Amino acid sequence: MNNLPANALHLTSEWFIKPGCEVEVDLALIELVAKVYANEPDTLIYMPHRPIRNTPELQSLPPADPASVLFFEVYRNKEAFHAHVTGPVFTDFVTRYGHLFVCSNGKPYTTVEFMHLIKGFIR
Repeated sequence: MNNLPANALHLTSEWFIKPGCEVEVDLALIELVAKVYANEPDTLIYMPHRPIRNTPELQSLPPADPASVLFFEVYRNKEAFHAHVTGPVFTDFVTRYGHLFVCSNGKPYTTVEFMHLIKGFIR
């Protein structure tokens, strides 16, 4: 049902935006996605999402934190993931825009969860 390699690495990562920086983060993410797409062919899926706000029929409990970004990412393999996080596109993004996020020890605080695909599809 999908054409992803059997050893593809799937993950989610959540970043927490400093209050008042949401618009600047959204613009930075648009730029980041374009650069990842153009420069990292082994990054197969790279989709940052922000929670939907002010739409009661689309809210769940607990309420979504509007000041966060959830990345859904799939890499061809572990090596592609490491190339992404150590490569110039991602490291430049952190250098230029890391201050827009809640930080710990001088770097954006993030959560990362590596996942195993059971079954699914991409249209």
